[in-house]
Amino acid sequence: MLRPFLIIGVGGSGGKTLRGLRHALELRLQQADWHDGLPDAWQMLHFDTPITQDGADYPQPFMPPQNYKGLVAGGGAYESVFGGIVHGKKIPAQVMDDVVRQLPDPKRVPVDVTKGAGQFRAVGRAVALSKLSDIAKSAQEAINKMSDAKALGQLRTLGDVLKAKADGGITPNPTVIVVSSIAGGSGAGQYLDVIEAIKATAKTHPWAYQFFSLLYAPDVFDQIKGSGGIPSNALATVAETMNGFWTKNPSESTIELFKSKGLTPSYGGARDKVGGAYPFIIGRQNSKISFDNQGEVYSALATSISAWMTDDRVQGDIDEYATGNWTANVGANKLSDESRLMRPIDQSPPFSSLGFGRVTLGREKFLDYAAERFARSSIDRMLYWHAESDPSFKERTREEWIELKASWALAGFISASRLDEETEERNDVINALRDATGQKALQLDFEKDVFESSSAPSSLDKAGGLDISVWYERLTAEYNDKAERYLAKDTANRQVKLNEWLANEPAHIIHTVEQAVGEHGLPVTVELLNRVTRVIKSAAETLTAEADTRRGWIRQLPSYIHEELSRSSNQNSIRPEQEPVDLAVGRIGQAFEWESEARLRECASALLVELRRDFIEPLKNHLASSLVALQSRVAEANHSDGRINEFEFWPRQDDTTVPRKYEPAPNERLLVEHVDYPQEFEQLVSSAASGLKFGDAMPRIMNTILVGTVGDEGVEPEQQWTLIRNSRSWKPVVTAEATHVVNSPQLPRFEFADQPEVYVDRARVWMLRQGTAFQSYITEDLRNYFDQVHVDPAEFKKRKDKFTEQLRAALGSSEPLVKLNPSLLSEVHGKSIGEGTRLVFSSIPFEEGTEMFEVTKHALVTQGVWDDSVSKGWFADAKVDGIEIFAMSGFPYQPFVMDSVMEPIARGWLAESNNVNSRAAFWKWKRSRLLMESVPADPEVIESVLRGWYVAKSLGQLAVDATDDARGPALSVWDPEALEYAHFPHPLLYPGIAPSNDYPGIVLESLIVAMALISSEGSLKPLRAYHVLMDLGGSSAGQLSRTLEGWIRDGRLSPHAPEPDATRAGMPAQTLAGRQEALRVFLEDEREEFVAEIATQDLKTSVYNYPVSWEIRDDIVRVLSDLRDGVVETKAAKSGI
Repeated sequence: MLRPFLIIGVGGSGGKTLRGLRHALELRLQQADWHDGLPDAWQMLHFDTPITQDGADYPQPFMPPQNYKGLVAGGGAYESVFGGIVHGKKIPAQVMDDVVRQLPDPKRVPVDVTKGAGQFRAVGRAVALSKLSDIAKSAQEAINKMSDAKALGQLRTLGDVLKAKADGGITPNPTVIVVSSIAGGSGAGQYLDVIEAIKATAKTHPWAYQFFSLLYAPDVFDQIKGSGGIPSNALATVAETMNGFWTKNPSESTIELFKSKGLTPSYGGARDKVGGAYPFIIGRQNSKISFDNQGEVYSALATSISAWMTDDRVQGDIDEYATGNWTANVGANKLSDESRLMRPIDQSPPFSSLGFGRVTLGREKFLDYAAERFARSSIDRMLYWHAESDPSFKERTREEWIELKASWALAGFISASRLDEETEERNDVINALRDATGQKALQLDFEKDVFESSSAPSSLDKAGGLDISVWYERLTAEYNDKAERYLAKDTANRQVKLNEWLANEPAHIIHTVEQAVGEHGLPVTVELLNRVTRVIKSAAETLTAEADTRRGWIRQLPSYIHEELSRSSNQNSIRPEQEPVDLAVGRIGQAFEWESEARLRECASALLVELRRDFIEPLKNHLASSLVALQSRVAEANHSDGRINEFEFWPRQDDTTVPRKYEPAPNERLLVEHVDYPQEFEQLVSSAASGLKFGDAMPRIMNTILVGTVGDEGVEPEQQWTLIRNSRSWKPVVTAEATHVVNSPQLPRFEFADQPEVYVDRARVWMLRQGTAFQSYITEDLRNYFDQVHVDPAEFKKRKDKFTEQLRAALGSSEPLVKLNPSLLSEVHGKSIGEGTRLVFSSIPFEEGTEMFEVTKHALVTQGVWDDSVSKGWFADAKVDGIEIFAMSGFPYQPFVMDSVMEPIARGWLAESNNVNSRAAFWKWKRSRLLMESVPADPEVIESVLRGWYVAKSLGQLAVDATDDARGPALSVWDPEALEYAHFPHPLLYPGIAPSNDYPGIVLESLIVAMALISSEGSLKPLRAYHVLMDLGGSSAGQLSRTLEGWIRDGRLSPHAPEPDATRAGMPAQTLAGRQEALRVFLEDEREEFVAEIATQDLKTSVYNYPVSWEIRDDIVRVLSDLRDGVVETKAAKSGI
């Protein structure tokens, strides 16, 4: 079964990756004929500082609003962020200063946090801390959604579609991936706390200890202008990530921060740490490929995560790699670590790296290309078809072309609309409203009724007839008495017809308008509607006149009756069966018809008046405004959300070149090259139009896509569309009875898409209809592509050779995306580039025994990646159009062997460190935690460094050169192996001139910058001074180093070592007790002096002015006490035998 996924993007780069991932998943699922959108078991959340999403430079659409969590309230300032953390009396007083110390001073922060963290990661972290409860709540909601039984059922259904392995009823644990950057302000400052907030929410689940962190290296942002904060942000992030990776118990202040927001973090267990369990660095390049810009990296990672999410084999193999890589492959016997920043027995280096390659048919790229080409062609047709033959308007002006083409099309348009009422001979509307059969029947019944009532046998004279005057009076009276009753029935019949017309004709008119848009374009259609309104107005007036004419005829009815009766030869007794009576009754029937037709025309006239005013005019106006809006959309430089408008780069109808964005990424190899897309597209268009030539087929298909798919069984009902949507029906006032009106009339409402992207989406749906040429091509998988039964032998060989070539290239480019330093890799870890690299393949769909299985195996063997014990498991029955290759470092490494990480940092430090002001700017608001949680070392190693400092100070093995006013004091410690002083970083990582009583904290913090110097110097030498301190500090608090123990017992130091100050450490000639006493007094004095000068600060002094060492006051006091106790407890050496 596929796994549930919770994907968290933190900061701008994390959000852009989520946007790319969402697009990649939508394309994959569309190709798989999945129409239910992204499953609820896949949840995505984007956390960032700004109120609204930023990142308009990335082309993919922004995340849906419900997926974006801006962490700053509208109108909020940094002061509000700060207050949201420290106010409310939820943080205990004893840790308040420690909490405040981690936060930038609200009196000095000028950043408008509603727009971002301003490249200051400490500001970014403060924003996250202020919203920890909101982060946890959002995460909990997402976890609930992805764990819901209905969501898991939907995921199983999707797994069946994608041919995932059956789960046997067992739901796999979710995979949690956090994507961020180590180099920015928001993401770099927030991602650790976002992870911890989510872990606190999910702490009862076993997967809470298995988060993946995908972190962009600073080299991804090399080409960004104004990115001066990247090196220092990255340096601080790397240091804090390393510290958290090796920390099982954060500080009390950190825990209280979380508690103050309603979270109850749990620490101290064997699996506990701060941050993700599996941090991966993603750089811009490896030894084989390099991405041009950050957007390409985001899209490449997004594509690979989409493969991770949609392939159960990849999911299982990556999990297996992660758990094995950080356990089985990190023992001291398998991976050395000469940095000594961690405990080698039960810890590992923090960072691995991930690379990805793919060989693919590229159908999702083609789907995008074809959809944009259809959309561009259709929009161009709607906007510019009137000038297709004269685009430069050399022959006529724009208006002249529109008027000319409207004139040509008007008669056909009116006829097609069934609105032709211009003359007596053209009766579209009245014919539709007339119940001709019913009218004729009523007329005959009326004539019969009049005749029978007028000619009752009992009322006739002896000759069986009546006098002409009697006939005249009787017939006239009968007409007047009975006509209205029959006309009422006629009116009822007309109302039925009117109801039918209102139910059907508005939709027909809209459809006719849609057809006109597709055939003539929007400008001409708007002009057609403008002319139709005039035609309809004239027709309505004509109908009224026609009704009046018939009423005039009716007024002559008495004379017509008398005239017909006068034809009788014996006017004194006209018998009923005689012709004059029949003719007179016929005249009465004719009058009935005239009145019916008059009322019909009055009804039609009223209908046309309303149709013109309340339907055609609004429709015309809506299309006119939509025309302006669409013209504006395609011409604007940016979308309303700030993203660059790429419409101008969409392929046109007759383009034979392919936009650059469809070029494959450096790690991607296509089996059908992108330059072939135009030819493939044109062939498919012809096939879709029953073999018509492309130029003839394209207009037909464009018209189909424009007009819509309502009624198309190949399109799901919820995906169907019309060009013009009538979202509210028109209900006119008119009825068949002129004196009656509708009590609740309703004006129509129209919708017309003026966003070009909508036409892209519609084109995709149209192409993916079942059983069509486009659908067959786009959903073609590798097995069908290499089906020897249906592929010509020569073509098969061509395809096979291409596959072999591209698979080998993809394997090479899949190397982990990080630039490693080979000499440092060897010095620090004893490894070489590529050693132990683990490959994970998505399902390879070729069955054993087929030629393509052997072709693939041969390529893998020649590349040295085939393993008889596991490689056959890479092949599986799967409907895929590509093979994804994930390459992961064989071992986790320290960051300073990664040039992608440390080279930009080192350049930044070396450029900014040589004067006080630039050094201060470099580190301003970059470190966001207390020192013990920021130094890139295990807490026990940090304590050994602090012990070593005081041992070196006791033994007189520290030296200082304070002559450099710009760079501050140069500190060093005696190195007994090199027989010279080993230097700490110079300048130290301190904004000013470091004061001597603050050296312990400043030197410790400078371990951070020593990592950058490792990169610049290409060796571990910048760590040598710290290694000396580690040696002097001993391995644990209860055990003194051999150097100190040897001095106490024997008064001996290594050759050429500086001689200690007797007042601090005693003299060689003294007894053990004498040296002990001197050391005890010195260490106690140091402790008392430290407490007085550093640990105890004036309450009136701002916490931001406290010394660096104040942050580790408890640690230093404890270290000095432990050293003092160790000195006092040292005894003379005994042989033990």
